[in-house]
Amino acid sequence: MILNVLLPLLATSQAALAATDIPYDVFSYHGRSLIENAHASQKSNLPEKHIALSQALQGKLPNTTCNSTTDSPVGILGAGMAGLYTALILDDLGIPYEILEASSTRVGGRIYTYQFDPSKEFEYYDVGAMRFPLPQPGTHGVMSRLEYLFNYPPLNTGGDLALASKLIPYYYSAVNGTGRMYFNEVHSTVNANPASQFDAQAMDVPQPYINAGVSNLLNDAIGPLAEALFNDINTGTTAGWERMKELDPHSTRSYLAFNYTPSEKFAQQYQLSETPLDVDTINWAETFDKSTQWYDRALTETVLEAVAFGNIPGVTVDWKCLRGGSRQLPYTIKSYLDSRSPGYLKQGVQVTKIAPTDPGSTSSPLKVTSTTGDSYTYSHVISTIPLPVMRTLDLTQAGLSIMQSNALRQLQYGPSIKIGIQFTEPWWTTGVDNDGKPIGIVGGQSFTDLPIRTVVYPSYGVNTTGSAPSNVLIASYCWTSDAERMGNLINAGADELLKDLVLRNLAAVHNVDYKYLKDRLVAVYPWDWNHNSLTMGAFAFFGPGNYLKLYESLSLPASNGRLHFAGEAISVRHAWVVGALDSAWSAVHNYLVMTHASQDTLNKFYNNWGINWEWTKSGAESKNNNGTLAHEDNLLLEHLILHRSDLFSGA
Repeated sequence: MILNVLLPLLATSQAALAATDIPYDVFSYHGRSLIENAHASQKSNLPEKHIALSQALQGKLPNTTCNSTTDSPVGILGAGMAGLYTALILDDLGIPYEILEASSTRVGGRIYTYQFDPSKEFEYYDVGAMRFPLPQPGTHGVMSRLEYLFNYPPLNTGGDLALASKLIPYYYSAVNGTGRMYFNEVHSTVNANPASQFDAQAMDVPQPYINAGVSNLLNDAIGPLAEALFNDINTGTTAGWERMKELDPHSTRSYLAFNYTPSEKFAQQYQLSETPLDVDTINWAETFDKSTQWYDRALTETVLEAVAFGNIPGVTVDWKCLRGGSRQLPYTIKSYLDSRSPGYLKQGVQVTKIAPTDPGSTSSPLKVTSTTGDSYTYSHVISTIPLPVMRTLDLTQAGLSIMQSNALRQLQYGPSIKIGIQFTEPWWTTGVDNDGKPIGIVGGQSFTDLPIRTVVYPSYGVNTTGSAPSNVLIASYCWTSDAERMGNLINAGADELLKDLVLRNLAAVHNVDYKYLKDRLVAVYPWDWNHNSLTMGAFAFFGPGNYLKLYESLSLPASNGRLHFAGEAISVRHAWVVGALDSAWSAVHNYLVMTHASQDTLNKFYNNWGINWEWTKSGAESKNNNGTLAHEDNLLLEHLILHRSDLFSGA
């Protein structure tokens, strides 16, 4: 459950940020600060006349040892969003490419829409990514790159290429009625504040904290951390970043247990002890705020997610989904690329090994081997394979650094499951509960401490003329250990047990009879990303300390500058589609540097595909570079030089 706990504290900061028209957001600022902090100490240890760095500061792209070649195309591993976006960029730049995709049946990776009944427009649900918090028109936000992709002209020429026209409102909160809350066997609604606070006393939560409530408590604990980052951006100071750097080794749980103390005003208002929180209070807050054991992950994740989900006056999030499901995004890109480069996509190719064709030569192209023994030769490889799957490949000759190998092992992915159910009717809208009250829910979500945890009602098929409303419900959406437990019942020969459990939980949450739901059930389609061999996890979900060290190592190439990593995990915006796009941009950038691309090509890249502000130096946003990025302001170029000086001639 995601509570908008930061609204009062962040409203002023967000509005001020919008007023300054700064082209980057808190995620960009956090990523930039990570890299600049790391570079500061590294540059102090460099020889004064480091040739490659000196060339970059003079506005020249340094020469590399990785000779450019057009004999072999660029190999892209994976046709998820990072892979398809990489192909779009390379296509635009006139660079030959080929995609190898493990799935023989679809593209899109963790964008996956399941259609129960193809004859009915809205009988589907999004198994993977389903909602996009886009910035308001004319503003910059966390998802700006994704917003541009939706409106990318070649994807909107008409016919099958009409992506932007398929965007429709996503109702994060119910547009009619209100979602249900059912905790500790107490019924309530999302907008209500039951006097019992769901019997929190039975959870051994001290009464003053119950009186304060979870939202107010998290406003006080998490809100100031996010507000300080906004303040840094608005004022040019670094206090917020320095505080987050100090807290990076903390999980949310350890921060609340050992570092946080209620502010003086908050403590006085609710008569709280000015000491860290006890275990029972932390568990209580986690139950209503997130999912089980979420607070064991990085505190940074909690702070940044609160910013991404915020709905704040002045910089409001414009929630959207796609009519026909999120699959419209990858399949529109595929349709366009099909028309541009027939035969570019090879499906059903599961990669097992990446190695130089000649391990003894630094100029050797790369050979990619599949499970069938077939091999493919590429000048460069951009791998968008999820990191847990990447680790199963034979990379012994791929030249990964120790930090890169450790990153593949240590960067954490979060489990997630969804269970979609098709009913004969949308009973959550049209039905009546056991007290004779209309249920009346349209859009939004319900929350519970039962195993199903979160119920998501369809936003599509709402107020749509000419089509019946959707009869499909996401009956369970779980993360972290809640997903691990439910996942053990998926594709495990326990279909009837799973169906029975979900219907019982749905009945309890909505105060209806089990038989009422069972009589209306048509089909069930569960999915567990954690136990899928092509993903081995739903999305990157960093643990304490992952941001400061491991993230930056995968932003570097391996295999003599010819193997590049992409995918949502290699982005400060991981767990979002836009993170996959950002990482693809970075991988293509590194390819262009390694092949010593012409300035015209670099200018086209920046003009057509923008700049990643987390990879630009502080102050660059105030310069007028006509849409390009000067080498002296390019943090990613500096990152390459500082960490891989061996790839630059004369460095």
